[in-house]
Amino acid sequence: MQVLLPLAPDQVVTHGDYSLDNLLMVDGEVAGCIDAGRVGIADRYQDLAIAWNCLGEFGGALQDRFLRQYGVATPDRRKLHFHLMLDELF
Repeated sequence: MQVLLPLAPDQVVTHGDYSLDNLLMVDGEVAGCIDAGRVGIADRYQDLAIAWNCLGEFGGALQDRFLRQYGVATPDRRKLHFHLMLDELF
């Protein structure tokens, strides 16, 4: 089935719905995640896109900082948008 994907996958273990609503914060640090019903193997951009999208309400600078801190200096915008559209199906 992977041959049908429009983008080359970079598979890792993902949360599946890594949004701000599903993060537990303590003193400004992520202390845990809840709602792990969609955990599995997927492209890392599945989680990155959801978190990146949630951070958009705080501005593009925070979105960029999030990706840089993760280690993505040059984000793949096609993958971000593909995974956001894919998430709409859930």
